[in-house]
Amino acid sequence: MSQSMGWGHELWDQYPALADHTLKGIDFLDKYGQFMKERCAIEVEYAGKLKRLAKHYQLKKKDEEDNQFSYCKAFLLMLQEVTDMAGQHEVIAENMSANIVREIAMQMKELKDERKRYLHEGQRHQAAYSMSLTCLEKAKKSYEKAFKEADKAREGFEKADADLNLSRAEVEKAKNFSIMKGQVCEETKNEYANQLQKTNDLQRKHFSQLMPQVYSQLQDMEERRITSLSNYIRQSALIQRDVFPIIDKCIEGVIRAADSMSPSGDSGMVVERYKSGNVPPEDVPFEDLSNPSPPNSLTMNGDYNNGCNSSGSSSGSRGSGLSYSHSVNSGAHSGTLRHTLNSFKNRGGIFGIFSGSNKVCLVFAFLFNSTSFPF
Repeated sequence: MSQSMGWGHELWDQYPALADHTLKGIDFLDKYGQFMKERCAIEVEYAGKLKRLAKHYQLKKKDEEDNQFSYCKAFLLMLQEVTDMAGQHEVIAENMSANIVREIAMQMKELKDERKRYLHEGQRHQAAYSMSLTCLEKAKKSYEKAFKEADKAREGFEKADADLNLSRAEVEKAKNFSIMKGQVCEETKNEYANQLQKTNDLQRKHFSQLMPQVYSQLQDMEERRITSLSNYIRQSALIQRDVFPIIDKCIEGVIRAADSMSPSGDSGMVVERYKSGNVPPEDVPFEDLSNPSPPNSLTMNGDYNNGCNSSGSSSGSRGSGLSYSHSVNSGAHSGTLRHTLNSFKNRGGIFGIFSGSNKVCLVFAFLFNSTSFPF
C-alpha cells in the first residue's frame, strides 16, 4: 500500500470517523455471519423436507407384487437418489456451520477486542495531547497575567520615580515591586516557553507517530476483516462446489432410473400375470323366433332325461335320456353356452308360454342344433 493511501497519513484528524467506520465493518461481518447461520438452517430444513418427502412416497410392502414393474423400480431408485441429494445438503450445512459460522463468531470476538484495544490506546494518546494543550493554555494565561502585572508595576515605578513629592522609600518600594513582577513575568514566560516546546514536541509525535500507528493498526484490522469476509464467501462457494459432483451423480441416477423403464416389458408382465388361457367366445347366433325348431334337429331316443321328460321328473336311466354323439369343448363353448342361457333367461316373448322344464329342454335343443361342436 502506498503511503498516500494510509489512514495515518490521509486521515490524521479523523479519529472519531475511523472509530465509527471500523465498528460498522465489524457489524457487517456479524451480519454476514447471521446470514450464513440462517442459510445453514435453510439447508438443514430443505434436506429434512426432501427426506420426509421421499419417505412419504415410498411404495408399500403390501404392494410388493406390483412393485416389480419397471416404473415402480425406477420410482424407488429416484426416491433413493433424492434422499442422497438431501444428504448432500446436510453436508453443506455441516461444513458451513463448522468452517464459516463458527469461525466468524470467533473472529468477531477477536476483532471487537482488538478494536477496543486500539481505540483505548488512541484515547490515551488523545487525552495526553489534550492535557498538553490545556497546560499550554494555562501557562500562556499565567504568562499573560504576569506580563500585564509586570508592565503595570513598571509603569508605577516610572511614575513614582518621576514624582518629586514622593520619598525615596516610596520610590524604592515601587522599584522593588516592579522588579518582583518582572521576575514573575519572566518565570511564567519561561514556563510558557517550556510548555510550548513540550506541546509542540508531543503534537508532532502525536500526529506523525502515535496516532498514525493507531490508525495503521485499525486499517490493518479492517483489511483483515475484509479479507476474511472474502475468504468466507469463497469458502462457502467451494463447499457447495465440492458436493456438486455427488449431486450430479444423483441426478444421473435419476436419469438412469427414468431410462430403465420398459413399457413393453411391463405390458408383458401384465400379460403373464393376468392371462387366463381361455379363448374369446364365438358370435352369438341369431334367434329366429318364427321358426324355433332348427332344420337339423337332434336325434332324441325315448324320454328326455334331466328334467326334459313330460312329467318334469328326472329319470335315472342314462339310456332313456337325450342321445347324441357331440363332444363339447369346456373352454370355448362353455362361455358361449352361459352367455346364451343368460340371454334367454332375461328374454321374454314366446318362451314365457312354456313351463320350467319344457323351457330348459327347448333351450338345450336350440343350442345344440345351432352351435357347431367338434366330433
